Amino acid sequence: MQGDRMRQVNELIHHAVSEIISRRIELPPESFVTITEVDTSRDLKHADVYLMVIPDGRRVSTMKYIQSHSGLIQRELGKTVQIKFTPKLRFRFDERRIKAQQVYDVLDAESDHEASDE
Repeated sequence: MQGDRMRQVNELIHHAVSEIISRRIELPPESFVTITEVDTSRDLKHADVYLMVIPDGRRVSTMKYIQSHSGLIQRELGKTVQIKFTPKLRFRFDERRIKAQQVYDVLDAESDHEASDE
């Protein structure tokens, strides 16, 4: 059952952080952030928040912007989520999904190229 409980905690933090970022953080213009996954440590002291940024060219600057607002996000999370500890958030790029998106982009480009050849 521990796995189910951690999954619930991860989902709770995922939803809360997504809401906080969308409602309380004014992202840089033309940047879009998606929280893809949250992985909380068993002791609830840390949570890795995985995200994707669109467009790809704004990844680094948007991540720095979010990290500069991590204190606000952390405080709001503490107010929103009622668990034993408010985990310290660590924001990370979701490299798996970024690589998958790059593969899809290449396939789409190939498909477009083949369609224009016909």
